[in-house]
Amino acid sequence: MIVAGYLMPHAPVFIEEVGGGQARKVQSTQQAMHDVGKEIAALKPELIVVISPHGPIFTDAISLYDFEDYSGDFHRFGEFTLNYRFKKATGLLSQLMSDSAKQKGLYYALSEQQFRKFQHDPKLDHGVLVPLHFIAQHYQDFELLAMSYGTFSPVSLLKHGQILSEAIEKMGKRTVIIASGDMSHALSNNGPYNYNENGPWFDSLMQECVSNQKPYDAFTLPHEKLEMAAECGFKSYALMMGALSKYALESNVVSYEGPFGVGYLVARFMPLGKSQQDPVSIIENKIKRDHSERIKHAHPFVKFAETIIDHYVRHHHLPNWSLDAHGIIMDNQNIPLEGCMALSKQKNGTFVSIKKNGVLRGCIGTIMPTRENVIYEIAQNAVSACSKDYRFDPITPDELDELTVSVDVLSDLEVVKDIHSLSPKKNGIIVHSKGRMGVLLPNLEGIDTIEEQMKIASNKGGFSVEEIDDMETFTVERFY
Repeated sequence: MIVAGYLMPHAPVFIEEVGGGQARKVQSTQQAMHDVGKEIAALKPELIVVISPHGPIFTDAISLYDFEDYSGDFHRFGEFTLNYRFKKATGLLSQLMSDSAKQKGLYYALSEQQFRKFQHDPKLDHGVLVPLHFIAQHYQDFELLAMSYGTFSPVSLLKHGQILSEAIEKMGKRTVIIASGDMSHALSNNGPYNYNENGPWFDSLMQECVSNQKPYDAFTLPHEKLEMAAECGFKSYALMMGALSKYALESNVVSYEGPFGVGYLVARFMPLGKSQQDPVSIIENKIKRDHSERIKHAHPFVKFAETIIDHYVRHHHLPNWSLDAHGIIMDNQNIPLEGCMALSKQKNGTFVSIKKNGVLRGCIGTIMPTRENVIYEIAQNAVSACSKDYRFDPITPDELDELTVSVDVLSDLEVVKDIHSLSPKKNGIIVHSKGRMGVLLPNLEGIDTIEEQMKIASNKGGFSVEEIDDMETFTVERFY
């Protein structure tokens, strides 16, 4: 059974031998980490599960660390005296893999050879080691299962946490789960990222959710704001809270501080017995209601794209539709084009972008028109975005309620004569080099200069900025 869950940050600077004088600036966090270690010693768990943001991360798997030697160090941080070794929880790993296969989960046991294949050292990373550094000073009589997470939606991670919980229950051993993760990295301009107002917002709301005994309310926060908060602990938190979802919980903030522009939150979650509610189902139902409401108020182009995507994902072919003088006629609904009929009849390139809980899930477009008009262009690119974006697996029916769609209609292309005349918020760019091409849409989060645009577009085309031969620009009308 699960006897406790903890959210613990993982900055190596907390450790005196690594952080030196800087460690004195996080004494509150250090003390909280030691307090957690003492609490765990009193609980006497037989198993500890640590979920790290710094292991191998995949779009289609949650990695379980399955190398033989569960050891690690802080050599990459310039510290060579601290070495760690733990006993791997092979029984729990096997049980979790078995349960995952039966429930169509996406846990994957990653061997030492596979770690190397994906360019990861087969050692315990600092996301695992920093919390264990403090715990092991007070308690060592446990087996360890280390894992990362995938780039899944919070709901998917919550559900995978439930699979983890079932495997733990079958093991019949006292278990503690550690969600390793820092809060926002954008609390000030002195941190790893530039200041963003969503950083303090996120850290404050996380503390409120925990302190007010409403830890699952965090999963209803706007995903676009979460993305801008630049945190690295939310997915670890989601997996852990999924595992704890069958329990009534008492949650408390142990400490919080952010002296280096990064938020460090230590929190505890103590099971009080089985819960009569399933918070994961409640969250999932809310997401479905919000999705339906969003579609009601979406622009006609977006309603059309969403309908195409929904039908194609479920049935693998386009729905029957036609265009008349008033709008789009479909099998089960009509979509009026009042106010945008003139644009819909033009010939323009379009892009259809799909996000899943704020994270890009597919984006395909045409920079020049290839079909009769904008509506046909949208239909073609909607199908491609949900099924043919080589960066992602095709979208599946169980994801549809978690998607948001936007549609961009492109202007004609213009040759760029002076890059300083461009704005990354208004201008998309196309860069060319010896027959290769890279495209980047305008107004993308985190891209603030034309130089950044050029670098990313060049990388997408497989060449460097220095190799650009010529560049074109365009503007877009973006519809939500």
